[in-house]
Amino acid sequence: MPSLTVWGQRLVKFELAWQRHQQVRAIRHALRLTFPLVFLGSLATFIDQAWLQTTGYYYQTLHVNHWLLQLTLLKRYVRLVSAGTLGFSGIMVAFAVSYYLVADKTAHSTDRLLAGVTAVIGMKFFNVDRGTVLQVQSIKWSANNLGLSGILLGILMGVLVGNSFRWVVQRRTTQEEPLTQSLWLTSIWTLGTAAVGLLWVSAQTVSFNATLIGLLRWPFRLSHFIVGLWGFSALTGVFAWLGMLGPLATTGQTVETAQNLAAVLLHHGWQLPYPLTVHMVISVYANFGGSGMVLGLLLALFLTRPPRAQRRIGWLSVLPTLGNLNAPLMTGLPVILDPLLGIPFLLAPLATITVSWICLRLNWVPAVAYPLAAGTPAPLLAYLGTGGNWRAFALALVDLAISTAIYWPFLKWLWLAEAQGGDEK
Repeated sequence: MPSLTVWGQRLVKFELAWQRHQQVRAIRHALRLTFPLVFLGSLATFIDQAWLQTTGYYYQTLHVNHWLLQLTLLKRYVRLVSAGTLGFSGIMVAFAVSYYLVADKTAHSTDRLLAGVTAVIGMKFFNVDRGTVLQVQSIKWSANNLGLSGILLGILMGVLVGNSFRWVVQRRTTQEEPLTQSLWLTSIWTLGTAAVGLLWVSAQTVSFNATLIGLLRWPFRLSHFIVGLWGFSALTGVFAWLGMLGPLATTGQTVETAQNLAAVLLHHGWQLPYPLTVHMVISVYANFGGSGMVLGLLLALFLTRPPRAQRRIGWLSVLPTLGNLNAPLMTGLPVILDPLLGIPFLLAPLATITVSWICLRLNWVPAVAYPLAAGTPAPLLAYLGTGGNWRAFALALVDLAISTAIYWPFLKWLWLAEAQGGDEK
């Protein structure tokens, strides 16, 4: 059996070839271009959820309402910043992917800009209010899938539109007028995507993302079994790795959570009727920093002595990651569509789920019963949710150490691939 070093060399070579591919390069450049918006929006979301809302961790522990002036005005301002940045990220990716695919094939800025704008227009046609279209009213656009959850759709639209413009530009003769040709191509794409968007709205009652999630999640609804927990985590990780970073689906276990809390409050001891739900296992022990256990990724990043640019992204991502918002790391490194980081991104949660499920199943640690405030630092979730149980806190630290160890070699290989010229800055 090949040694780990041999496997590492193979992964580095594959990563190197992957990053050099023109399509991948355009996507990576687009994601990094989106990083400032994602960072600012994630920071604003963290401040809003953890500091300004009554359900926030810092709001409750630091009694923010007693000393922070103009709290309501600040809430409005921070939410506006969050919506204006994160809500634009999917559109930004669509524009940038299409733009970068055309950029190295033409010196005409008109071609590049029209390619980007056409991708944005195409994306909008899939995010329109269904009722206003079918009832022939004034068209209203839906913004739900134009932000973080729409990054995958933005990538797909950018690749399709960008490659069509790229194909036309490569075959253009010097005598042809670039604006006229780009105008025809823009018109064809606009009319075509409008027709497909109309068919989609007429046939479907839910969004593109909701349809995809509904088709893929159904086998894992019995998530209190470990196989169901693995499947739920794996699919959530795949969605996030593909670029669907927003809230993908509810777990449907609100009743079980309420019954667990009632059992603790109304009876002596700590006997919970549902100790192995998605919330008890995945949310508390396997999603530190967001899906993919990216808090372990962040710690491993600092331990592996990354290049300066990645170290800067890591420091900027500390606060959002502690607030369980993984979007800055997903777009800044980027993790999205990176095969080398995709492996630990899926494996780390599966390993921590396994360890945590065994400990809970054997009653080595109590299950979480108390509700948790938004923005609670991930390692404290188990400790606070069990009323201050140190065994639960120790398990959380073990899970964090496991995920960091899983990410560590893959990050070392990633830095090696980038040092060999796999990623142009």
